[in-house]
Amino acid sequence: MNRKIVATTSALSLLLLTGCGQGSSGETHDDGTWSPSGTVEIAVGAQPGGGSDILGRAFASGVEEHTGDSAVVENYDTVEGVLIVKNEPGKADIVGVGNYSNMVVRPHEQDVGYTWKDYTQLALVAEDVSYVVAQSGVFSSAEEMIEQASGEGLTIAQVGSGAADSLLTGQLADAFNMTLKPVVYEGGGDSIRGVLSGDVELAVLEAAEFLPQVEAGELDVVLSTGTEPAEHAELSDVPLASDLGTDQRFSTQWRVIFGAPDLDEAQQEYWMDAIEAWTESDAYDEYIESNALSPALVTGDELTSYIEDSEQDLLENTE
Repeated sequence: MNRKIVATTSALSLLLLTGCGQGSSGETHDDGTWSPSGTVEIAVGAQPGGGSDILGRAFASGVEEHTGDSAVVENYDTVEGVLIVKNEPGKADIVGVGNYSNMVVRPHEQDVGYTWKDYTQLALVAEDVSYVVAQSGVFSSAEEMIEQASGEGLTIAQVGSGAADSLLTGQLADAFNMTLKPVVYEGGGDSIRGVLSGDVELAVLEAAEFLPQVEAGELDVVLSTGTEPAEHAELSDVPLASDLGTDQRFSTQWRVIFGAPDLDEAQQEYWMDAIEAWTESDAYDEYIESNALSPALVTGDELTSYIEDSEQDLLENTE
């Protein structure tokens, strides 16, 4: 689904967060605009190399290009990265990179100390479809994979014991009456190594995590959970789940940029200008194309409704 919507802007131990809130909150000028007084931080609740980190670094470059301000990416554990931003109310020189998993799914599975409503949700900037991948040559088709999984079952790598990958594995199993046996890994790279070594038979991953191995002929992309074919050359011929007779709506790992609670209008305007300028740039187009994402810019009331709908879908699929 290629769409670009522009709308108006309208527990982990707290000891980890000791000392937060002491930094600069920037400067509001006589004309009512706000700007940071130093380097802005892009907080990424993930280790380097994954989809969140890739977004954080791409956006940090966009901030520097379109605002002239310096930006740095800081990597944290998943929950820690989100909570650090929550504990900076009114502070606009730090923003977080969020997704469906850490904004919606995880808070419904664990007492993490936050929900998506605790933040100033600035903009959704991309949607990331998940794919089922296998070691090259193991399955001749998606139908063969489904047939084998419908018997004794197949092992499938997923990142974390909960969150979006777990939900998606369940959706796939239900849609095709398969037995999928989850094997938990810490990250996408670990999942890929598990497939390549033969420790697991399948993995559910986003395209940015596995495209180099596909291009090298080491992995096959067996199935897409998207609603239409991808534009990326390596993914354009991958069968859609809907092609195989299911009307299941699969969760999408959308990606958002969010701010601390209680940002004022001038602070939000600074970030929205930076985000919109970035999404209109060649660098953003390269980010979307190289990671096989669907472009989107959703803000304001549209964004609130989008996240609320995603949350409702989660509740309906996990009752």
